[in-house]
Amino acid sequence: MKRITVKAERCAGCRQCEMVCSFHHTKKFSPETSRVTVIKDDRLGLDYPLMCRQCSECLPLKACPTQAINREGGSITVDWQACIGCGACVEECRHEAMKLHDGKALICDLCGGEPECVARCPTGALSYAEAPEFSETPWDAFNRMKEEWGIHG
Repeated sequence: MKRITVKAERCAGCRQCEMVCSFHHTKKFSPETSRVTVIKDDRLGLDYPLMCRQCSECLPLKACPTQAINREGGSITVDWQACIGCGACVEECRHEAMKLHDGKALICDLCGGEPECVARCPTGALSYAEAPEFSETPWDAFNRMKEEWGIHG
């Protein structure tokens, strides 16, 4: 399955992925409407773009009481007409990739197969290709990088 994968050591924390995502979907530059959220450890200067990993077992899809979350064409989507904003999907997502905005669920829809965040990432931290599921969390990545780079703290 095609997924967006993250090379955390390449992320500069510029947040261009957030801005491109929000503009693509809403024609506004707004982190609140972005389907990507950059997690930061400002103290150590580490950053990690967080978005839907297109899990084969999507717990938010199963948790949605109105069946507003679906898998269409290989990506997870939200039917905003059916979404009641209950937040069950946000609570169930094991990768913290879902959020609510204006009472509706937001999730990466892969931009119809051509993710804007990947195309616009200036450091190549994001890629979109056939990839196995991965479970590294931002904190796993930060700990790995701290160890590899000899950062203490």
